[in-house]
Amino acid sequence: MTFPRSTLWLPPVLALALAASAGGGAEGGAQTGDGSVVTLEPVFVEASSANPWQYFKVPGYEVISHCPDDFNGKFARALDRAAAAREALLPEDFWVKLATPVKIILYNRKPEGRPGLARARPIDLSWEADEDGAAGPYSVVKSYPSVVGDGDTFINCGNYWDLIPGAPNFSVDPDSAILLESRAPQWPAWLRAGLEGPQGLVTNRVIESAASGPDFLVLPSVVWVSAAETAAILKDPRHPSAVLPLPELFKSPVTADLAAWEAGTALFVRWGLFGREPDGAPHREAFLGFVRSAASEPVSEEVFRRSFGMGYAEAEGRLRAFVATAVGPPVRVPLRAASERPLELREATPSEIARIVGEWGRLEGKAVGMQDMGYQSECLEQADRLFERAYARTTDDPQFLAAYGLYALQVGDMKRARECLGEATDRGVVRPRAYVELARVRLLDALPYAEQGIGDLSDLDYAAILRLLATAREQMPSLLAGYQVLARAMEHAPRRPTREDMAVLWGAVGLFPRNGSFAYKVATLYRRFGYPEDARAVVLRAMGLAETKEARARLASVLDGGR
Repeated sequence: MTFPRSTLWLPPVLALALAASAGGGAEGGAQTGDGSVVTLEPVFVEASSANPWQYFKVPGYEVISHCPDDFNGKFARALDRAAAAREALLPEDFWVKLATPVKIILYNRKPEGRPGLARARPIDLSWEADEDGAAGPYSVVKSYPSVVGDGDTFINCGNYWDLIPGAPNFSVDPDSAILLESRAPQWPAWLRAGLEGPQGLVTNRVIESAASGPDFLVLPSVVWVSAAETAAILKDPRHPSAVLPLPELFKSPVTADLAAWEAGTALFVRWGLFGREPDGAPHREAFLGFVRSAASEPVSEEVFRRSFGMGYAEAEGRLRAFVATAVGPPVRVPLRAASERPLELREATPSEIARIVGEWGRLEGKAVGMQDMGYQSECLEQADRLFERAYARTTDDPQFLAAYGLYALQVGDMKRARECLGEATDRGVVRPRAYVELARVRLLDALPYAEQGIGDLSDLDYAAILRLLATAREQMPSLLAGYQVLARAMEHAPRRPTREDMAVLWGAVGLFPRNGSFAYKVATLYRRFGYPEDARAVVLRAMGLAETKEARARLASVLDGGR
């Protein structure tokens, strides 16, 4: 059984490979119900004059779509509701501000598979016969949206081929996890698990819409320990419930049983946001203040008491009592009114198709890596065709030039990378990664073959690199790559950096306090440049929050070297 390659002459827009099945099938094939293995060729989705790609914007998103206009309108409203749900759940400062909108690709080609073919990765056009992959309850089936990104831009791509007209309560959430995970300082692991884990608030949230009245964010009740245990608690709210001790909940790395820890984080976060004191007063603001503190300092009972006005033992008692509430009725939070702005649909330009769909191919090919070189090649080949054809037509779009330059850099076309990234940054493109990668290229170009350290870079080269990295930080302060390139450049500065020069890296350690490897790098630079006390301060600051034993041991070695 094979899937034919399209022979349309128009530019291919998306390469989707059907790859190895689950269950031990041969590499590059899929296993059928009788155990035989068949080789599956890539399936291409092509643009045509009868079904062009449409383009529209929603605040925070760019969307390119092959779906019908009524579905595009429904999806745009769902994106607005997703943003409203985030606003209702957590304050604005809990979500990272991305420098560029999240890109979304919607297409609707029916899979050319048959029951029994296993889905190898989310974007593949194969599926289990009895698998339900709904993106929204009873609205879209077997869409399997997949997200790729490189720190400053993220692309969500899904196949919405089986659309059910008029289905109620359609909801999507393409980026909440991204906006939580990319935030700096990074949230502690227990908060991320309580929001994104198996029973996390973001994972299970639903949006209910009504013909009239406000929409609601609905946070379903939890299953505590097991269905039987949950039923016992529902029958008798005084049924004894064991909760994980708070010191175990906050410990990093996690040493408790993972399932118990994930359940404990979900309970604590739900209690913090929606629980109430015995007198009925909420403690949401106390919880939010505690989380903000935990992002930049180790959690202790003193820190906990400072926020909540109680110690661990009292809080654990309240958590045990809250279990009965958590397994009870769902939490319903009203959302702000939906946007009334009309959806402005238009046909996508070649440069928009290339920079969104082509960049998805670049990032998807990069994400696959060595384990599936055939699929990677198909992704990169299609990206190359899109970029080349759009580049031949126009070079006026700085966003396109930045995307093409990053693609050229990934595939090793350094001449084209320098050309496109240079032109895009000269035009002031808002794309932090473009500035960081151009700075990295210029650093490598300027270094001699035999690197000696301080003095390797000229004043002119060093200043140009610093300007590029400063712009990247202005556009997105939470992009770690920019600080990593800056640290590398400082190793080869024209002269020894001063403490004032190092201040940016000192601040970056505070932005990424859980990144032990980065803190180690900065500490070793301070020591190398003759600032041992500053090196010690960096290590002591990082030791309390580093999330692995290996990172802590490496940091401790800096202190040992100073004795």
